[in-house]
Amino acid sequence: MRGEFLAFFGEVESAANVIDAADQRSLRAIDISPGRLIFTSDELPVQRLGDGTLILGDCFPRFPVSGQSLSECWGNYVAFSAQGSSLRVERAALTGMQFYWSRRPDGLLCSSESGVVQALIGRPAIDWEFVSNSLAYINLRTERTGFSAIRELLPGTCLCFDGVALSVEPTWLPGKHILCQRSGEVAGIANELQRLIINCTAAWSASRSQILVELSGGLDSSIVTAALKSADADFSAITFATPDAEGDERVYARAVAARCGIALAEVEHDDHAIDLISLPDTVSARPGAYSLLSGLDHAFAANVSDLTRPIFGGIGGDSVFQFDTTVGPILDVFGRFGLSRRTLATMRDVARASGATVWEAARLSWRAHHAGPRVGWRRDLTYLHEAAMPCVPFVHPWDASAAGVSQAKRNHVESIRRILDFLDRPGRWQGRDVIAPLLSQPIVELCLSVPSEHWFTGGRNRAVARAAFADRLPAEVVWRHGKGRMEAICAAAYLRQRSQLRDLLLGGRLAELAMLDRPAIEAYLARDLADGEFDYFRLIEIGDVERWVRAVESGAAFGPSFTQR
Repeated sequence: MRGEFLAFFGEVESAANVIDAADQRSLRAIDISPGRLIFTSDELPVQRLGDGTLILGDCFPRFPVSGQSLSECWGNYVAFSAQGSSLRVERAALTGMQFYWSRRPDGLLCSSESGVVQALIGRPAIDWEFVSNSLAYINLRTERTGFSAIRELLPGTCLCFDGVALSVEPTWLPGKHILCQRSGEVAGIANELQRLIINCTAAWSASRSQILVELSGGLDSSIVTAALKSADADFSAITFATPDAEGDERVYARAVAARCGIALAEVEHDDHAIDLISLPDTVSARPGAYSLLSGLDHAFAANVSDLTRPIFGGIGGDSVFQFDTTVGPILDVFGRFGLSRRTLATMRDVARASGATVWEAARLSWRAHHAGPRVGWRRDLTYLHEAAMPCVPFVHPWDASAAGVSQAKRNHVESIRRILDFLDRPGRWQGRDVIAPLLSQPIVELCLSVPSEHWFTGGRNRAVARAAFADRLPAEVVWRHGKGRMEAICAAAYLRQRSQLRDLLLGGRLAELAMLDRPAIEAYLARDLADGEFDYFRLIEIGDVERWVRAVESGAAFGPSFTQR
């Protein structure tokens, strides 16, 4: 996101601390009127539509529509408009600019920075119901945050406020696009997808220079790199490698960089910079940075010191291109065509893509068919005390649109929701302009409409995306089977800090509040780490929540308060 905003709606006479906060952060006033204060940083794009709608952030017209109406636009924006005596605030679908709000007695406080809201309302109380939900329902992002007084306006939703009553309603739902399933062959859909990715990437890159693309060498980041090249963007690339072979994809990154004719910086990192224990430097509205990525974050910060450089990457590609590792696509086709040649072909393709036999795929499909579709977000009680955990997850605006949708498409939507929860977490992206072109609204809408079996055509995952860029990327990248992995350095970091992790978990607030299964955690931490066993990831995940709780309660990571100014 480029820039930030701060807004207040209500009794402006009592909002002196809001004006003070804007001044402290060097924000300029773009709208001061009765009942309304809006401030932005200089780098944030601002435009007004003919109907008076104020748009902050990147807002692009759909091709080739002029974009004079907000309904014709997509991007990374927040739009303020009036509807009679009510205020409407709409956040763009999927990649919408972050928007946190808090209801005060004198009005409504809004900001793209949760820390600013925290500072303006005083140190907020932890929402312990949120904490337990975040432990049991991993990556389930809803409007609730870790602070009882702060909410998030989610992407694709609209907040309506008349000075007294406040409501939030969805403006974009995935179900509509799932129901409009594409017909035709993979080749035709792939051509359309290629054009769309290039056009969307061109829109994002047109107003940005010296772009740095995170090029892992995997399919998704390589597609973004090829799209930037096709868009004639001003960019170079950076790739990161671990000492072990599974985390070293430089041969693929080099091939892509050579094909696109761009400079490639190569950086090595290992487990020694991964810190699983220390409290975060700043406190966000939710448990933030993943500690397992801290080594990569440090390596990035050390090699990319210019915070103004835009960062592009293949974030979300696996989710948008339906990298489904279940038998969902087989059940999807069976539900539409019965036991047909098409179903058997899909079973063969899914089995090949997963490295399984057709018989294994058939057995798992039969079992899943009789079990019926899974309803609701997956509940994970591993290493948690069940009695202290919620039985029902928080509500999300997309929940209702899942009714009547196949399990494969539910998996598709859930995967997109999970990656949206990741976008503001990595420490290396904090304070930077980070763009995920593959999560552009037009691209996601097209991909949701692609029949699930098409993504596995020929026995390869993400088959439509591979076909879309087969003529723009090296063959060894387009058709590669594996993906880079970081398990070796993650395991090393865990083993090096296991005793401190034990103290963090068993001597922390979550244990004190009886949220954890202490005997199970103690037993696991006492065992040797076996090959192919990854439960330590779950313990580190719980540890990240504990680190956040401790940082909040210590107050050490909070900035200055504006509540008394």
